[in-house]
Amino acid sequence: MWCFFSGDVLIKNLTKKSIVIDTDIGDDVDDILALAYALTHKELEILGITTVFRNTSLRAKIASYFLGLADRPDIPVHPGVGQPIAGSVDDGEIPCQFGDEMSNIEVSSVDAIQFLASLLERQQITIVCIGPLTNIATLIKQRPDLIPRIDELVIMGGAYYRHVAEWNILCDPEAASIVFNSGVNIRAVGLDVTLHCRISSDRLKKVRAGRPVQDFLLEMCRRWFDHSGYRPILHDPLAIFALLDESDIQYQEEKVNIECIGTFTRGVSFCEEHRMWEREVPDPNVLVAVKLDYQRFTDRFMSAVFGD
Repeated sequence: MWCFFSGDVLIKNLTKKSIVIDTDIGDDVDDILALAYALTHKELEILGITTVFRNTSLRAKIASYFLGLADRPDIPVHPGVGQPIAGSVDDGEIPCQFGDEMSNIEVSSVDAIQFLASLLERQQITIVCIGPLTNIATLIKQRPDLIPRIDELVIMGGAYYRHVAEWNILCDPEAASIVFNSGVNIRAVGLDVTLHCRISSDRLKKVRAGRPVQDFLLEMCRRWFDHSGYRPILHDPLAIFALLDESDIQYQEEKVNIECIGTFTRGVSFCEEHRMWEREVPDPNVLVAVKLDYQRFTDRFMSAVFGD
């Protein structure tokens, strides 16, 4: 049920949700932090994890290893599509967070598309997309009959009020275009809001050591920093926060298009200009996050995941 606030700002009343998390876990540490955050909330029934982009088998091993460490080996993990719809990438690349301790993890022979289709044939679900949208676009292309069975896509992706190509969209703009034009219900948290959700290095240093899950997450943060030079930003955990009753995220209806061709703008997600002229947005296809209490969210995340 959508609740209307002043102007076009929206927020959703939420109840317990059955979800699948679709992720490119293994590179930026925010994916595994999002998974950890989801596991702390009993109101989220995690039916499975699917992996996407490049080496999806190794990504599945990382997710499975962490679920075992967190005493949730019951959650299935299924590798998905490694190649984007157009062009090619190195799908043998080793994610920077993959370690020898994960090598012996077995990977399911059921791929992400089969898993999602089988699940949707039985029930309606919400899919939380925190990676490129290749798996979802492939599912939509192969099984358009299942679109009405998707309650909602909650996407970490895009930048809607700034002229930059966000990573998840840029990795497969064609897939994003298919998804955004599919008619499925979409809520998106993009760089416009996620870039404000940062963890300082001083705060990470204060995390109490000696607990296996938290120690592992800190090690993943270290591996990400050694690889990229960046401290964690809570891009993907914000998509999990969007599912929760306590979420204070506010949204705005937009008609969003994905640029697939431009020399300088490929991968840009842009809103049609109706709002600039103070006109009603015709045929909106996305609820875009525009506002939240960033400090409150960051504090809640740190408390839930690190006991801070």
